[in-house]
Amino acid sequence: MQNIKNLFGQKIKEFRKKRNLTQAQLAELVNVDDKHISCIEGGKNFPSADLLERLALALQVEPKDLFEFYHLQDIPNLKSDIISMIEKLDETELKLAHKYIRTFLLK
Repeated sequence: MQNIKNLFGQKIKEFRKKRNLTQAQLAELVNVDDKHISCIEGGKNFPSADLLERLALALQVEPKDLFEFYHLQDIPNLKSDIISMIEKLDETELKLAHKYIRTFLLK
């Protein structure tokens, strides 16, 4: 599994690209050097709490959204996570999950 700095960096890059910003533009918005943004996205640096807040504001997301990494996991970890969730479902929830999967994923 990847470490939190790498996952966080990927998440920042993902949000930055969704907003069509360059690293330099994001750096200007949050008042840091663009090399610092590059290091954060590369997993070398981790931002301070103050910079976290500025990044979330500049990227127009909630700070908690910067820490949602589930979709960035590698395939074996994703499968394991899905299996773990399924194993915890009761009969009714399992039937509902099956219905959702059939409806939305297996068209």
